[in-house]
Amino acid sequence: MGRTLLKVQVAVLAIGSGFSWITLVFDYRRFFASGGHVLEISGCAVANPVITPCFYGALAFLATFAWAFTILRSAPEAVLKRQRGLQLLLGAGTIFAWGNFSYEVYRFLQPQPAASAFSCPAGELPVNPLMTPCFYGALIFLTALVVSVLIIRAHR
Repeated sequence: MGRTLLKVQVAVLAIGSGFSWITLVFDYRRFFASGGHVLEISGCAVANPVITPCFYGALAFLATFAWAFTILRSAPEAVLKRQRGLQLLLGAGTIFAWGNFSYEVYRFLQPQPAASAFSCPAGELPVNPLMTPCFYGALIFLTALVVSVLIIRAHR
């Protein structure tokens, strides 16, 4: 099988992890600039990023990246078992990301959309869903899932 697909998987998840954490940093900058404090969950003009899907997507990207890196460094006979577990997490992350994107599309299509803490970016009026971090995160998760499927097929 070689290690090429495993390296591609690590690279895709590194890009996804970097993208999601940079997005989260910008969300935190916006939150702190509006007067928010670290432990303040409600009562602020901008939602605390801890309660947004972006935060949990960033955690999922970091976990999948670490897992993929562990698989890359593991013995060849352990790859298939570990890859199946990672594939389940990638599937869950993909469903979560596309679910968030679907919610953004729904909000965007409303006649009078309102701001929501569970939007991308958090607390703002809806923008074109194709311009949100949720869309790009969903694409990256889907790409990583496809690579994972290819790894399992190549290993058989």
